[in-house]
Amino acid sequence: MYSTAIRRISQALLSILVIALSLSGSSFAQTGNDVWPNKPIKLIVPLAAGGASDVVARIFAAKLGERLGQQVIVENRPGAEGLIGVDAAVKSAPDGYTLVLGSSTTLAANYHLRKSLPFDPVNDLEPVSMAFQGFFNILVINPNVPAMNLKEFIALAKSQPGKIDYGTATSGSKICVEMFKSMAGIDLQMINYKSSPQALNDLMGGQLQLVCEPVATAMPNILAGRLRAIGVTSLTRHPAAKDLPTAAEAGLPGFEYSAWVAVFAPAKTPATIIEKLSKEIELVLKDPETVKKVQAAGVEPMIGNAVELKRLLSNEIARAGEIVKTAKIQPE
Repeated sequence: MYSTAIRRISQALLSILVIALSLSGSSFAQTGNDVWPNKPIKLIVPLAAGGASDVVARIFAAKLGERLGQQVIVENRPGAEGLIGVDAAVKSAPDGYTLVLGSSTTLAANYHLRKSLPFDPVNDLEPVSMAFQGFFNILVINPNVPAMNLKEFIALAKSQPGKIDYGTATSGSKICVEMFKSMAGIDLQMINYKSSPQALNDLMGGQLQLVCEPVATAMPNILAGRLRAIGVTSLTRHPAAKDLPTAAEAGLPGFEYSAWVAVFAPAKTPATIIEKLSKEIELVLKDPETVKKVQAAGVEPMIGNAVELKRLLSNEIARAGEIVKTAKIQPE
C-alpha cells in the first residue's frame, strides 16, 4: 500500500509539472520569441539610393524602428521602374518582416505603362498605411542647352523635333515629361535608365538635355549651377524652391505633376500586424522631429490607415489611366 501511495503521489506531481510547463510555454509564446516583431524588419525601396523616396524612407525607417523596438532596414532594389523591388516584396513571406514603399508611380502608373506586370498591385499587396505626399519635380536642363526658361526650351524643341533627349528611370518621371511633351506640343526622345542618379549624372555631363527630377535632389544641383530649372511641377511655388517659377507660371498653364508613397506588405500578412504597423506609422508621421526632416526634403506626411490607402490606390490607378490616355503614352 505504501508503494502504491508513493506512485499515486508521483503521478500527481508529474501531472502538475506537465501542466505548469505547458502554461509556462504558452506564456513564453505570448511574451517571448513569438511576439512580433522579434527581429529586424526590411523595408524595400524599389528605387536607387540617393533619390527623394530613399531619403524620406531612411528618415521614416529610423523613427519606426525606435517605436517598434527593432531596426527597420532600408533595402534598395532598383530596376524596371520600381517593378523589381515591388515584385521582391510580393514574393516575400507574409510575416510582417518585409514591407515595401509603394507609390502612385510604381504601382498605379506602372499598371498602365506596362503591357503586363509580374504582380497585381491590388490583390498581391496588403495596404498598411499612407506615408508621404507632395513629391513634386522640377524640369531641369543642362546649362549648355541654349534656353534660359521654359518658353525658350519649348521653342528650341519645336525647331529640332525628335533631336532633344530626356532621361527617365521611373514611371513618374516618364509621365511627367510625357505630359509636358503633350501639353507643349513638342517631340523629345526618351532614354531609359536603371536609376535616377544615373540619369542626373548624364544630364550634368551633357549626354542628356532634360530630366524631370524630384525637388529634393534637383535643388542642390540647381543652386550649384550644375543644372538649370525651367519649371517646377507644382501649381504654386514650392516651399523648397520659392525662387523658381512653376511650369504653369512659366508658360504652360495647368501643368502639374506630383506623387505619393505609402507602406505595403505582402498579401495575407496577418491583420493584427497590419493594425499594429498602421497605428505606429501614424505616430511616426505625427512626430515633430520626423515632420521637420521630411519637410526639409520637400515632402509632407500623409496620414491614412490601411482602408484609406486601399481606396487611395484604387483612385490613383484610375487617375493614372486618364493621364496615360491623355498623353497618348504607349505601354511597353
